[in-house]
Amino acid sequence: MNKGQLTISYHFLRRFALIYISLPLFCFFIGWLKWYFAVLSCLALIVCLLFSEENSLVKRLFHKDTGETETPKPQDKKILISKALLISVVIFTFVYCILCGVGRLWAQSVDHPWRNAIFRDLITKDWPVLYDNFNGALSYYIGLWLPAAIPGKLVYLLSKNSEAAFFAGNIVFLIYFALGMCLLFLLLIMHFNVSSPKQVFLVLLGFVFFSGMDILSPWPITWHLHLEWWAGLYQFSSITTCVCWVFNQALISWISMALLLHEDKVSNYAFIGMACLFNGPFPFVGYYVFCVAKALKRLVDMLKAKKAKSYLREVFSISNICSALFVFPFIGSYLLSNNAIGSTSTENDLLEVLNWRFPAFFVYVIFVLIEFGVFAVLIAKANCRNYLFYVAVLLLLVCPMMRLGSNADFTMRASIPPIFMMYVFCYRFILDEIEKRKEESKAPPQSSKGSKQISLSRFLCLILIGCLVIGAVTPCVELARGFEQVYLRGINDPETDSIITLERDKDPFDENQEWPPVNFIATDMDNKVFFKYFARL
Repeated sequence: MNKGQLTISYHFLRRFALIYISLPLFCFFIGWLKWYFAVLSCLALIVCLLFSEENSLVKRLFHKDTGETETPKPQDKKILISKALLISVVIFTFVYCILCGVGRLWAQSVDHPWRNAIFRDLITKDWPVLYDNFNGALSYYIGLWLPAAIPGKLVYLLSKNSEAAFFAGNIVFLIYFALGMCLLFLLLIMHFNVSSPKQVFLVLLGFVFFSGMDILSPWPITWHLHLEWWAGLYQFSSITTCVCWVFNQALISWISMALLLHEDKVSNYAFIGMACLFNGPFPFVGYYVFCVAKALKRLVDMLKAKKAKSYLREVFSISNICSALFVFPFIGSYLLSNNAIGSTSTENDLLEVLNWRFPAFFVYVIFVLIEFGVFAVLIAKANCRNYLFYVAVLLLLVCPMMRLGSNADFTMRASIPPIFMMYVFCYRFILDEIEKRKEESKAPPQSSKGSKQISLSRFLCLILIGCLVIGAVTPCVELARGFEQVYLRGINDPETDSIITLERDKDPFDENQEWPPVNFIATDMDNKVFFKYFARL
């Protein structure tokens, strides 16, 4: 092997990805649970990690060899990448994360006042985070912040300076988040099996700029916020929009989906799902649907191979059982403590389609076509035998029909996994077409029939690339907004850090607005299962 190149195996990436998505759970269990529950849940996570290794000594001791062979095994996948290219990927990742506002070294979106307040509370307050002003507690998708909050908390304990601690925590969070993005990019590079610099950066840039074609909206667009608002409650967020606005919900769900692309056996689906759930219940819905689809496909294949017992061993694996019994109850009860999630009071919840009239249906059709429908049509022939393609399309069709609460949160966040998959399908199609052209240039002239087929495929690919370029306007506007904000208000924009803490008496943006914000807190703790039985108070 060339000294300037590195061989990275899926086994290596998978191990670190599982540790990465498990770390927030460890932090939460240690910081929030009574000591005996913390010990139990942390031991369960360790068992899940140990049994997730296909060839681990612990797993061999508990499972006999069934004689199954899978060709190729996911753990055998490898990529060969130069050190210079790997360094370039890391630099690219950090620059991208900074420009999206991660780490607060650049402009942030208008949704960050609440996120910055949550992160500061995690640093400066004891865990669990309690709010005496309204007899409440923090109850939100806080997982991704926790590993970075610990170093920030240490700085706060030593210096008693909340701003220094907040700055330190943000720097650590930037490093932690960028590391997760690097893991995600490497998993994608491995899935697409690319190694040349051009193809690697096609995958990376394709991810950053993947979006629906919002700029083609027939209705007015709010430029200075983000383009996805053009259809009202029908709204999908581009990948870069997710990083700029809801990074805490997006990253772990993307890593979970990237792992799912490589995972054939169902023995770790619940373990990965718990990490996804803790960092975003709505993205977890999308992840869960793909898990069910893959599990059913696995069941059919195993039944055909007459290996039903082996399939049952996968379903009832030690990893899945430990996740269901000793991880889910704590995470589920904590998230259900949230006032917004635990509420079922709105009459418009669940089925938005019941309120449809012709204008709404017309907007829905236009929305579907602009956001993903054209992409799906262009790649449909290439994916006609890919059941995951149909799952992604079905999810993207159904998500806008569902509504939880008064806003479009469910549609925007439950769609994160299927939009990720649509990106994978689109760029798989483009990369396959590139490979076809390479082979065609080396092969002798083909028959006229073959030439027509190749021309049609190439034509569809060119149209797809054109549509993706149009869609790229949306993430470009997101990034451009950051430059505009820095020009107008500087890097340390006070407008994106104006709440400071959730333990205050009123909303700084609207004094008549009800406070505290129900999206982030649990009140009436004495009657919430998590705080009544599990939390250390």
